[in-house]
Amino acid sequence: MAARELGLRGGTLASVALVGVLAAGGGQALAAVGPSYTAGTSHPRVDPYYPAEGTTGVDVLHYGLNLSWNGDTRRLRGTATIRFRATHLESAVVLDFAAPLDATSVRLDGVARHTTHSGHKLAIETGHLAADSRHTLTITYHGKPKPVTAPTTRRDIPDLGWTVQPTGQAWSMQEPYGAFTWFPVNDQPSDKAFYDISWHTKAAWRAISNGRLVSSTVAGGRRTMHWRLASPTASYLVAVAIGPYHRYRDAGPHGLPIVYWVRDADRDVLPDLRRTPAMIGWLEAHLGRFPFKRIGAVVVPTNSAEETQTMITIGPAVLRERHRGGVVDLLHEYSHQWYGDEVTPNNWKDLWLNESFATYLQMRWEADHGLGSMRQWRRQMSDDDQYLRSKYGPPGDYDRRNFAELDVYYCGARMLDRLHSMLGTMLFAKVLRDWPRRHRFGNGDRRAWINYLDRVTGENLRPFVQRWLNSTSSPS
Repeated sequence: MAARELGLRGGTLASVALVGVLAAGGGQALAAVGPSYTAGTSHPRVDPYYPAEGTTGVDVLHYGLNLSWNGDTRRLRGTATIRFRATHLESAVVLDFAAPLDATSVRLDGVARHTTHSGHKLAIETGHLAADSRHTLTITYHGKPKPVTAPTTRRDIPDLGWTVQPTGQAWSMQEPYGAFTWFPVNDQPSDKAFYDISWHTKAAWRAISNGRLVSSTVAGGRRTMHWRLASPTASYLVAVAIGPYHRYRDAGPHGLPIVYWVRDADRDVLPDLRRTPAMIGWLEAHLGRFPFKRIGAVVVPTNSAEETQTMITIGPAVLRERHRGGVVDLLHEYSHQWYGDEVTPNNWKDLWLNESFATYLQMRWEADHGLGSMRQWRRQMSDDDQYLRSKYGPPGDYDRRNFAELDVYYCGARMLDRLHSMLGTMLFAKVLRDWPRRHRFGNGDRRAWINYLDRVTGENLRPFVQRWLNSTSSPS
């Protein structure tokens, strides 16, 4: 997402982008789920900030979603085929599933099961499930989805999840949660899975999602688009946008496929989107090879942006901010493909691990492209550090009612800039590049990152990092 410009006491911090995250330790073991691809084995946990979201009893391996959207009636119909691992001995499975949706049929391994749907929790009576056993849930459902209130005071993201326009077009952005507004899900960042999503809409529309577009066909006045996301993905990073989209192709470094999905009303942002190949090239020079097989962007009617995996979601108003070059948030979201998507959180308290890195990379990119200087950024961050800590909390212990405010961006980025000065350019570059590579497609948290930092540098930097993350007073 993109943080809008805010009037800050003592400084002039520009707007920045928001979205991803970093957390708990290590890469993923892989378990086969089909003939042509695999799904990651995750280690779900209770989130310290939003414990009501997600469950520790289910490790989802793969979501197969077959969905039909009627924009005229605002009704969604779907069948979710969910392959999962029981993490321990279970007699019930609980998934996040919004109240406006109604499950009409639930089967576990082909056998009908009794369910209870209360609030946004769907409890399924499963009988005895052995620890580490694999199962398939098939849930047929329908309803009129709607978004939920975001845990933040940010004006650009008042709601999370399924959003419908007056025309019946729809889209969703769902960080830190909100995927449960449109499909049954273990809606927490520590449970990454693979996805196959088939969308059925009117023929004149296209339904955009992540990964590879396997097929797009039209029959009987309806269009069906099948998307395959064959890299482990957290639920908040799943994209959807439905409307009269047109596809524009591009190519990045080493032939990386790039695609932009834009409606006619937003075609003026195409020149900014077409800066993507150069941006990916700049990021690869700092972070290493792009971690996925493709990248793209879908433009939706929002004032924010999110780093949805391999297909970022961004609003036209964000790209039209010409006084900032119109592309700063775009670069920010692409940097999250390494810091947030390739390595994802196991908890939302460590949002700084995502946003601080993306913000620091954004600053460096701006300085390299004549949109500011690091000297200016250092002065602004120094001016506003105490104000942000006092208003929202320190970046590693922020107020959970103020998710993704500027403290986790700028206070953490200031720490990274100071770390850069301490370590020198070559060692800091190694720290920056190797973390995503060592945790490829996995999760991480501050403990893992600090241990990694100490190993790479040969120093004890824990006191330095903890002070910058947790102090309510601005470090000197």
